[in-house]
Amino acid sequence: MKLKLTIALSFFLSIAFGQIYVKGKVTSKSNQPLEGAAVFFNSTTIATITDANGEYKLSVPEGKYKLVASYLGYKTVEREVEIDKNTPLDDLNFTLEEADNVLNEVVIGGKKKIKSKKPKYEDFLVFREAFLGRTDFAEKCKIDNKKALKYYFDEATNTFSVEAKEPIIILNRDLGYKVSYNLEKFQIKDRIISYFGYSKYEELEGNNRKQKKWKKNRLKAYNGSLRHFLKTFITASTKEEGFKIDIMNRKRNELHPTDGELNFSRRIFNIQDQKGIAINFNKIILKPQSKLDSAIVIHQKELKYPKIIDVPHKRNVTYNDVSYRVEGKVFLKFDGFLKVTYQNEKEEFNYKKDVKKRLGVQVSHFLLFKNNEEILPIGQIADQNNRLVEGYWSYELFANALPLDYKPPTE
Repeated sequence: MKLKLTIALSFFLSIAFGQIYVKGKVTSKSNQPLEGAAVFFNSTTIATITDANGEYKLSVPEGKYKLVASYLGYKTVEREVEIDKNTPLDDLNFTLEEADNVLNEVVIGGKKKIKSKKPKYEDFLVFREAFLGRTDFAEKCKIDNKKALKYYFDEATNTFSVEAKEPIIILNRDLGYKVSYNLEKFQIKDRIISYFGYSKYEELEGNNRKQKKWKKNRLKAYNGSLRHFLKTFITASTKEEGFKIDIMNRKRNELHPTDGELNFSRRIFNIQDQKGIAINFNKIILKPQSKLDSAIVIHQKELKYPKIIDVPHKRNVTYNDVSYRVEGKVFLKFDGFLKVTYQNEKEEFNYKKDVKKRLGVQVSHFLLFKNNEEILPIGQIADQNNRLVEGYWSYELFANALPLDYKPPTE
């Protein structure tokens, strides 16, 4: 099953040198302190829990962040913060509101969601693959509290969605992390995955052998990733770090049958089916002699020629062709979409099973819904809702994700 990844929430603007302490308090709406609430900077290892007075203290580098407060039974709250040495923050307080208790009473678009009627383990496998992926690292990833997951399927919109009554606990034994993921939204619709949430990373404990393994695997996960690609725009080193960029356009394939031709062939097939007449779809037809022959030819063309084809607009471009700088900030701008080839690694075997030809490189597509998008220094675009990835990057999902404070070794 090929799936397209749309969103995975992570917001960071920059990480600089110099640690600054951030303090605050987490309380309920009745002003009661919440002891044991998790407070963390989203998608990083920078995290703590509140004390008996609901207070917390974190040390963090200068920059702009998403600071998150989470407590079981309460709605997760996040706020954007900008931290610098001239404006230390000691009053970043949170007031949490109690969450709804019954997940199957949630209403979207005026209609109550219907719990999935499929076997629960089958639902879990669909979620696991769509969320963690099918990479080598995903195989050893473990969701420790899968009973917290609730599954829904809306037949009217053909939408599969998942909710969690508590943070999802993910043990990534290949990368050496325990991740608590506050799932805010997850759905699969029209074969497109979209999910949104907050992740808190913790380093697993391990001996020297495990530490060396995790260091090696983290670098492998980073190399060739979307984050790696975007960071090369900041350092002006896209080509040097193994990325090849082609600007592509997507258009209708003239060899593919039109909608009118497809409707005609389906009508003919329905008539034959109602008469109980078998159809030889593999019949070799040089010149159609009947309506059924024409319908078969249309069907064969539908299978042979894809509806949409990707056409190169400009090959082997530099980062300057698709980005520009203004006052120290870097922005993406291009028409069509980018075909990005990472030439320093081959595709994994699990990915190769889905493609007809093994390329020996990792090929991904990167599309912006709205042009002109800032690339943040941490290796993300500012608006995570403004992009779609296909190909290899849609294969590497959460099991290959690293915390945003991860820095590849310099040697």
